[in-house]
Amino acid sequence: MAIKLDDEQYKFFKDRLDAVSLVMEGILQQHPVAKINPDVKDNISEAVDKLWITKELINKKIQDNDKS
Repeated sequence: MAIKLDDEQYKFFKDRLDAVSLVMEGILQQHPVAKINPDVKDNISEAVDKLWITKELINKKIQDNDKS
């Protein structure tokens, strides 16, 4: 049995994804540790990319809910 969530739950989750992504991009990727360690910066970039993909999935779910 699937749990049904309302759009507000998805919108709140998407907002939190945005907040985490901004911190990762604005603080972690710009930190001197990341700047001098390409592997660290690459991992952060990969994580930010995954969060973006997740945000797109949430956007699609919200749009699908709006249609039904």
